Amino acid sequence: MRSTEHSKHETFPARRNWGALIFACVLAGAVLFFAWSVVDAARRTTDWLLIGPGAVIAAAAFLWAGVVDFRAPQQVQALAEAARSEAARPVILIGLTCAFAITAPFIGFDLGAAVFILLCLLVQGERTWWKLALASVGGAALMTWTFVDLLMVRLPVLFL
Repeated sequence: MRSTEHSKHETFPARRNWGALIFACVLAGAVLFFAWSVVDAARRTTDWLLIGPGAVIAAAAFLWAGVVDFRAPQQVQALAEAARSEAARPVILIGLTCAFAITAPFIGFDLGAAVFILLCLLVQGERTWWKLALASVGGAALMTWTFVDLLMVRLPVLFL
């Protein structure tokens, strides 16, 4: 009994989150690069006066967030890891939407929509194979038919 009580209160050194720090540095670098490109291409002083301070503040905020995440205490890390799965879903869905928009011209709207629906359902927790197949193939076919045949929108399709 004593060993479990002791292990509850035992503190371990906080795990360093290198990914957060590197991501924050990349974001800060991107913002500063954008600001530099505005200063380089500016026609008037007002162009860079509007962008410069905001870029510096954004870069500092990114770096601050990266350092805070890098040195997060263990309690905060445990809370963040518990919330990460729930909080990550909207970000993953936005990423899937962007990937669909980028890849649809190359792989076709119909195939892209089927893969997009399948992956979105998997992210949301659906695991029944027939529901996944029916929703992804049926949904993609219905959307493609609606846009191409009913609305007469020209889309890149693979199977029609």
